[in-house]
Amino acid sequence: MTPVTEVYDMAMLVIQDYQLDNLAKADYNAFLTYLEGKLMVGIPEIEAHMHDLELVHQENKQEDGTVQIETYFTRDLSSIEKAIISKAIVYKWYQQIHQDRVVIQPHLTIKEFKQVDGNGMKQRSEQLDKLKEDLMYDISNYQLSNMSALPYWGN
Repeated sequence: MTPVTEVYDMAMLVIQDYQLDNLAKADYNAFLTYLEGKLMVGIPEIEAHMHDLELVHQENKQEDGTVQIETYFTRDLSSIEKAIISKAIVYKWYQQIHQDRVVIQPHLTIKEFKQVDGNGMKQRSEQLDKLKEDLMYDISNYQLSNMSALPYWGN
């Protein structure tokens, strides 16, 4: 079984977000819950293209008496599968950031929005499209190299 934290670690190599870093330092369980949310909305993006992405939760009692819940994939994932899933998490994280900007735009004057939006909506939209394209490219390569193992080929 592959711990989901391996996938989260790969995603966090790409995600540069001081708020997430601070959350991890302040409350690691809340940080894991946040990333699990991104994982859960990211899995449907790739689940049809990969097989058996089920999760299982295990309770582990710590020395101090607290219970920590750890999440695992029900099978061992290859490094390619981990990379694809981590890219789905990154994509969902970036999509949320982009949507946050889109939501605040109507509440600001054009001048205020231009001051707040230094990087530009168009550039973020293009970056989001590139992330999605990269994710789909990796999924296509994965499918081509694992055709016989995919569920719709009768296995």
